[in-house]
Amino acid sequence: MIGHIYILILLSYHRKQISRIMVYFDANHIHRDIVQAKEKYNIITKTGQFMVLYSLGVSPTGVYWEAYMFHIIVNPQSSAGRGKSKWEKIESHFRKSGAAYKVHYSSPTNSIEKICEELTSGNEECTLVILGGDGTMNAVVNGIRDFAHTKVGFIQTGSGNDLVKGLGISKDIETLVDSIMRNEVVRTCDIGRVTYHNQSSLLDSFTHRPLAPLGSGRQALDKDPHREPGTVRLFNISAGIGFDAAVCQEADGSYLKSLLNKLRMGKLIYITEAIHMILASPMVGMKITCDGFTYLKPRTLFAVAMNTCYEGGGFKFCPDAVNTDGELDLFGANDLNRMNFFRIFPTAYGGSHMRFKGLFADKGKRIQIRSAAPLWVHTDGEVLCKSSNITIDLYPHKLQLIV
Repeated sequence: MIGHIYILILLSYHRKQISRIMVYFDANHIHRDIVQAKEKYNIITKTGQFMVLYSLGVSPTGVYWEAYMFHIIVNPQSSAGRGKSKWEKIESHFRKSGAAYKVHYSSPTNSIEKICEELTSGNEECTLVILGGDGTMNAVVNGIRDFAHTKVGFIQTGSGNDLVKGLGISKDIETLVDSIMRNEVVRTCDIGRVTYHNQSSLLDSFTHRPLAPLGSGRQALDKDPHREPGTVRLFNISAGIGFDAAVCQEADGSYLKSLLNKLRMGKLIYITEAIHMILASPMVGMKITCDGFTYLKPRTLFAVAMNTCYEGGGFKFCPDAVNTDGELDLFGANDLNRMNFFRIFPTAYGGSHMRFKGLFADKGKRIQIRSAAPLWVHTDGEVLCKSSNITIDLYPHKLQLIV
């Protein structure tokens, strides 16, 4: 029996492109969905969408499938500037799949946060496929505006791989693309949130150069009610204050970083700065409150709240941390012999460091940290400012991953 294929194309004026393609092999199914769509049509037209119907002659089977537009976001600067060339090698897998996709390249004037904000602000289903590293994914989670309607695929092309390692995400391209093409959520992850109750020494997130403070010509654009303008950053992996953040800040501002990255020795800059900062970082008094229980630490080197078990290039500071348990794992060092730190660091790769004196750990939903002096604060290794008063907790929404 000869019938028709019915193709329903949903176009979005908001994003100036195809939003969804639905293919039907049964007229009853398409009639049903058109009726349902018409019930929503008044809502749909408010976001500037319309539908177009085509038909082609073929044999019906009584089922239908959906094809989605995948938004590929590439950080060309990832992996020491090899991000774009890596995507060009990966793109053949997407071409073979026949999937509809659009590529977005980040730049100094079109940041990853800005791209993600524009793509996820339309109250529409959206699938992002991210190529980059831990820093790229940090920008993604801070850019997404509608977590409920956004799915994320992640292909590791950056130098930082703590997120991939912590979640056990495959590094095999064919496996990742197959998972992405199914466009099904395979894990929902907790998202950490840092609230800065004061800020100083603000840095630009792209150049890592000093910024003018809020109120002197710089305005925050965050419209999320859960994130007050200019005071909050989200994270996937960890957020820390003190030594570990100072290492990140020094490394990001180092002229050697780009050179070592080109030589594929990027981790060396962090090891070098870690040795430098273990001798130079101040030990200051901290008042740390975890779910109502307060620690008074008179000489704290650093404190970190972790959502996954790895940070800083493979250090397993919190071996039991998982981003699905609704809690954050706390780790820190207080009144530590600086030279003893060189004995502790190697054991942290395997997570066997807690036997050393001067380390502390806890677990909770809300962690408040006050320090006697402003210290650098990082989220997933990205440093934006100093603070002496922060709160770290979990964001109300989850990150939906399709890998």
